[in-house]
Amino acid sequence: MIKIVKSLTVLLVLIFPNTGTILAQTLTPISYPCSVVLHPVKDVPNIQGTALITKVKKPYTDTPMSPVRERKSVGIYADWLPLPSSFGGYDQYEGFAQIADEISWQFKMYQIKEEAPSWFGGTPWVGKFDEISLELPANTRVEVRLFNSKTKKLGPAILQNTLQSCRN
Repeated sequence: MIKIVKSLTVLLVLIFPNTGTILAQTLTPISYPCSVVLHPVKDVPNIQGTALITKVKKPYTDTPMSPVRERKSVGIYADWLPLPSSFGGYDQYEGFAQIADEISWQFKMYQIKEEAPSWFGGTPWVGKFDEISLELPANTRVEVRLFNSKTKKLGPAILQNTLQSCRN
């Protein structure tokens, strides 16, 4: 599969030099497992995050001999996040992964209750989605976004990055 993608990329670069560069970045497969640091979008003190992208084998049923299917998983850990309401009409954070102009996945993130919370403020939030059947290209964007659970409105990104550093 990788040879086909590379051959296709070379052919496209020869035929369409400018488009080939964009397509090469889009079609570049990533290595699994991979982790990327999620960078702050807004100037919010201390916020940090990371995403783990991996392949998982999931059984079709809960029986011991069930056949398995391979999926990709995106897991996010974000720390020092202020309450979502500090950004306006939001009450939670959502994980978000997107292949531009193709498909996106949105998943709930959960606040972690710390035994001894920091007196500086900010809390950790985690979430994952493990039902991705597509290969994730290097231009896949992973984000932590604000969310209003009552209106189901997805807000702006707070942390983000692409999978460019995960390339083969």
